[in-house]
Amino acid sequence: MGRIVNGLAVALTIFAAAFVWSADASAAGKGPSGVHAGSQLAASMLADITQASWIAEGKGPHVVYVFFDPNCPYCHKLYEETRSWVSQGKLELRWIPVGVLTTTSEGKAAAMLGAKDPLKAFYQNENHYSRSGGGGGLEEGLAGPAIEKKLKANESLLARTGFGAVPTMLFRAKDGQAVLVQGSPPNDKLKPILDSVK
Repeated sequence: MGRIVNGLAVALTIFAAAFVWSADASAAGKGPSGVHAGSQLAASMLADITQASWIAEGKGPHVVYVFFDPNCPYCHKLYEETRSWVSQGKLELRWIPVGVLTTTSEGKAAAMLGAKDPLKAFYQNENHYSRSGGGGGLEEGLAGPAIEKKLKANESLLARTGFGAVPTMLFRAKDGQAVLVQGSPPNDKLKPILDSVK
């Protein structure tokens, strides 16, 4: 698999600070960010979401898929900002690991997917995250053929977005539209986005 490392990792991380709300083009100006694209891509990705491997968190009635890199600071920020939604039973997050930012990302993503308890491994990574110490707090694992295949499928699905920013959220909105949000939404935009989840 191709990996984005060094200078490109920095560029990807910086890009992830911004985000794009992708919804129906006819709804231009109505989404939380005011930046819209067609929902065809989001619908296509949702239709193929069973090709991805994820770590389910929470038991809420609303489901959001989140592509994330274990070392991504913006992914960790999104994790922190969704704690109340998960703890209050409002949301089920399906975290889809990819290993694209740094040289240790793939090993950490592999460790999560290959763990006996993937959710516990996910929490280990996020609860011991260090912004100054290399990102996620999980030890790297070896990606055997089965895990490698899962990671490749996750990354291929994310690559459809064109740039592959992390985090990327994917969900069905209350109005039936498939929605794609790339990057980490500002604090004042996250609630309206999550409120719109079907």
